[in-house]
Amino acid sequence: MMDESRILEEIRACENEIVKTYRTLHSMPEGPFEEHKTSAYIADRLVAAGFRVESGVAETGIVATLGRLTEPVVALRADMDALEHEVDGKKVFIHSCGHDAHSTMVLWAGEILARCYPQAREHLKLIFQPAEETGLGARRMAEAGAVDDVAVLLGIHLRPASECPLGKATPCLQHSASLTVRYKVTGKAAHSGRPHLGVNAADAVAASVLAVNSVKPDPLLCATVNVVSLEAGLGPAGIIPESGTMVVNIRAEHDGVAFELLKRVDSAVLHAASASGAVAEKVSVKHTPGAAYDPGTVAAVKRAISKILGEPGVIDRITTPGAEDFHSYRQYKPQLKTAYVGLGADLTPGLHDPRCEFNLKALALGVAVLGLSVIELACGPGA
Repeated sequence: MMDESRILEEIRACENEIVKTYRTLHSMPEGPFEEHKTSAYIADRLVAAGFRVESGVAETGIVATLGRLTEPVVALRADMDALEHEVDGKKVFIHSCGHDAHSTMVLWAGEILARCYPQAREHLKLIFQPAEETGLGARRMAEAGAVDDVAVLLGIHLRPASECPLGKATPCLQHSASLTVRYKVTGKAAHSGRPHLGVNAADAVAASVLAVNSVKPDPLLCATVNVVSLEAGLGPAGIIPESGTMVVNIRAEHDGVAFELLKRVDSAVLHAASASGAVAEKVSVKHTPGAAYDPGTVAAVKRAISKILGEPGVIDRITTPGAEDFHSYRQYKPQLKTAYVGLGADLTPGLHDPRCEFNLKALALGVAVLGLSVIELACGPGA
């Protein structure tokens, strides 16, 4: 039988140190692919704990193991980057999405498993990923081989208080698919006193915005379509602008719904621009896949949550409009089995808010959930 009591006692004994680790990581927020201090700190800690560490993966990422791996390999993944905010007129990086907490929990889960549960050593892999907020980090890590030998991949994220309070968690955080689509609109420059000689790209962009707003998703499909950026006419006021750009974000619970909405948005933009005499073209599409989890993996993580928080602490599933590049690992390796913990932390006022804060008691709970999940998955139920 799994010596759960020893692991949980170790976590309780280390709770203050876990918080110290979090405060250290919180004090060094760094942007995407610039997590040099964060990566160095985590790598040093892992080496001291006996891990074999590969640094510089996808620039600043880390992959760590405790020696030769044996199937099934279970990996814990954490993100490391902070978000850029404007505070008092200055641009600063702040950990406003909990990545410092996620790195803390994965680091400590790895350290405690290494000390207290040697049976898991040959199955455990830790992945510390850069640049989640760009949507590029997971793909870059996967392309660098981070999950080539991984059978099961687990992620974790703090949740807002309104969604999941402290003392509760879900093994199935259902992220939405996200498409970020950039369009270029081209008209014809002219003197602003002779607009009939040109094609006003600003007019065409404005018409395209209204057209996109007419794309109404089925409310039963948990989908949204929003114009999130537009630009035209940066030159002198005496010139009818020749070009402009527009960015549209599409979110849906499933990838198929998102791509169906994209077809409608494409049609709306192209026809609206054409009606103004301009030409619109789709320049780029950034796709973050929606969640698709393995039922057996979710069930194992659910058992781990239940052992830590009790049956009342388990929320079977939470659906969120947020996207997460964690799912790019499965897109890269379709046979990868995944689950993703949404951890209650009484987080307020919300994610991506520079004032974001949470109850630090959640850190030890997250360490425990991750640790017991690895044992359930690597060594079997009741191992």
